[in-house]
Amino acid sequence: MLADLESRLADVLGSRLSGPLAGRVFVTPGPADTASTALLVGVSRVDAVEQNFGTGRRPERVPGMTDPRRVVRLRCAIRIEVRPGDADTRAETMAALDALLYELDAPELRSASALAAPGDPGFVLDGQVPAAAVVSPEPNGGQGLPAVELLAEGWFWPPNAPGVAGVAIASALVRTASLPIGLEPWPLLIRPGDPAVALTLRIGTTGTTRLTEQAPTASPFGELAVRVVDAGGRPGAGTVSGGAAGPQGSRLVAVANDIAVLSYEPPGAPAADELVVCVTRADAGAGAAVGMELARFPLAVTA
Repeated sequence: MLADLESRLADVLGSRLSGPLAGRVFVTPGPADTASTALLVGVSRVDAVEQNFGTGRRPERVPGMTDPRRVVRLRCAIRIEVRPGDADTRAETMAALDALLYELDAPELRSASALAAPGDPGFVLDGQVPAAAVVSPEPNGGQGLPAVELLAEGWFWPPNAPGVAGVAIASALVRTASLPIGLEPWPLLIRPGDPAVALTLRIGTTGTTRLTEQAPTASPFGELAVRVVDAGGRPGAGTVSGGAAGPQGSRLVAVANDIAVLSYEPPGAPAADELVVCVTRADAGAGAAVGMELARFPLAVTA
């Protein structure tokens, strides 16, 4: 992976530079012949890129391949050294360094688009930026070779390796409800100790559709999960009834003809309850699980 980046960068620079540097860019340590100026490309440091939102460990689509690959996200420091020829003066070495810096600043080098190649490259970069240049005061490396440090970040993977085979999706459940949801009667006037209040939820639904390779199949919308809570999300002072007992202290009430019927029994003292209406997971079957919240209604019990 990193070797492929070194090799590709050396090839691109060698084909783009002119004069004495044309065709004289190699992966470090380069050829033994030191009669002419040469540029030596080598990765000097690699750091893992922190995992951010949306950049987890999932397989990715990479250039040149149709199947997804497991990639490593890396930040690399690439050192490009100017190795002077045996008879080069410091002025000639500085001219080579100037040419290298100028070429690395080209837009297609900074974006790394110039590194694109047919087939499976083994890497794709977000970009690369010249970060620093080190220059020796001596013409032939009295304190090390003059060099440019290039910072690059991107995805890396072994080229021509098998892709990651995922699990085929056999079906998907699509469930639609139209908002807002209505509560009847409304507004409510509830006193402590009142008898249970019959409530009706009105919701526009289109049932549950199962998408497969064959024709879609539709089934009834199913149930809503309703529960009473206080301002802190704790169980409310009053109770809700109707339907069947559900998870998290909820009641599962069936939706028929876009209507769900339930009742609320107020407590014997003033309270600020809330009726929370959630969809149930369409794939949970008999062990229905509470899903996304759809609506919330205040149930103020006032003296």
